[in-house]
Amino acid sequence: MSGAPGTTAGTSGGGTTGSAGSPPTSGGTSSAGASSGGSSSAGASAAGAAGSGVCAPPTVTLTGANAVVGGKLITFNDNGGWCWYQDERAVVDTKAKKLVIGSIASGGTRNGNIEAVVYDLAAGTKIGPTKLGNLSVDDHDAPAINIRPDGKYIATWATHRTDCNTYYSTFDGSAWAAQKIFDWKTQGCPWDGDNTHMITYNNLWYMGDTLYDVSRSVGTSPNLLASTDNGDTWKYFGRMTYTPLTGYVAGYYKYWGNNTDRIDWIGTEAHPRDADTSLWHGYIKDGKIYNSGGTVVDDAVAGTSATSSALNVDKYTQVFKTGSTIGGVKLEHAWNHDVVRYADGTLAVLGQARVTGSGTTDPDKRMLYFRFDGTSWKGTYLAKAGTKLYADEQDYTGLGALVPDDPTTIYISTPYNPSTDMMGSSGKREIWRGTTCDNGASFKWTPVTANSTKDNIRPIVPKWDASHTALLWMQGSYTSAQSFAEAIVGTISGL
Repeated sequence: MSGAPGTTAGTSGGGTTGSAGSPPTSGGTSSAGASSGGSSSAGASAAGAAGSGVCAPPTVTLTGANAVVGGKLITFNDNGGWCWYQDERAVVDTKAKKLVIGSIASGGTRNGNIEAVVYDLAAGTKIGPTKLGNLSVDDHDAPAINIRPDGKYIATWATHRTDCNTYYSTFDGSAWAAQKIFDWKTQGCPWDGDNTHMITYNNLWYMGDTLYDVSRSVGTSPNLLASTDNGDTWKYFGRMTYTPLTGYVAGYYKYWGNNTDRIDWIGTEAHPRDADTSLWHGYIKDGKIYNSGGTVVDDAVAGTSATSSALNVDKYTQVFKTGSTIGGVKLEHAWNHDVVRYADGTLAVLGQARVTGSGTTDPDKRMLYFRFDGTSWKGTYLAKAGTKLYADEQDYTGLGALVPDDPTTIYISTPYNPSTDMMGSSGKREIWRGTTCDNGASFKWTPVTANSTKDNIRPIVPKWDASHTALLWMQGSYTSAQSFAEAIVGTISGL
């Protein structure tokens, strides 16, 4: 069901935002515009072919306890978790036909182990979980992984702001090497005279022959390390944004790279409990940062100084303006789930926001989808996200994932049936597949899991190809970022 026409209003990002839509049959839309100037290579999505009848949701009927689509649930790691301000903690090695998964264990003899599993897609066997290192238990510590041109794997990880180290290791096809350390004290860590302002998160992407690791570091903002020898050694590269610190942190970011020449990001100004946040987009290319429309905003990321002249996140393109109405619901305090730039140049974002007036203790949170059509960002209402995952984080939800090789498909985790916005029969967070045949203006929903006795949260989909999909998520109980009893599970299709 398409949303009603929206109205537009100017934003500091140089774009527009609107209010539109009808509530919860996943069809309300609004628009939030791109920054002025420049042109974009983003075109209409391949989903536009829907008119030919190619696009259609699958027919799914799930019965029985702990049902899963396809009937086969793979347990990749029986004790593991990840945060979501990390890029997908899994990569597909298409040449070697391996799926490589990073996570951190909580509890038992492996408590605090930084782990990797190398899963053979053809044989259904695995190496691991292998211990790469050990830190205090925190899901923020899960390792990022990328594939080197020589076929080896590189993993990087860090604590949740408790030391100044980026840890890293390589896999040569049979074993992971002993961890090495890049010491951020060389760049002034800890920063701002605050011993909590240290390293958090790692996100690995190639641009050209250089491997970059984007982490929250200087000023609690995203900064880049660079390696010209595929992760054997690292140097500080530069600061991406310079947003004033509000409360806990100067914003949250998600990234997407094509491992060729570009890294896209979606960010906020702060934690949504500390400020009424919006969503902003930009991308790094050729050592510069651009807005969604392709205009250079910052002409140099590189710099030897950790306090170089990076810009506030609000100088980029506003994807969602706090206070906007989507699906007939006024929303504020936004957070970001996922961002992807598809092969045809189309950009998509998943996120969430609180319903205005629903309080601060456990606000009513709604899941949202945004797509950039080359000119403006348009938003679509998806579903209710459910209650907070645990007491200290009122905005923690089950989250969602875009599918890098398929712009018609998304996945979300929610205890509600997104077709009706009514509580599901299990009362647990289930995984749902959303299919759009109109470039994200509306979605039809089919279950991936049903009748679950445990929560299913934080789905991810690593890039593969148009014929294969690896959908992974955490299944179990989540008490906090420092205490969880989760397994890394999932399904593989197309083999």
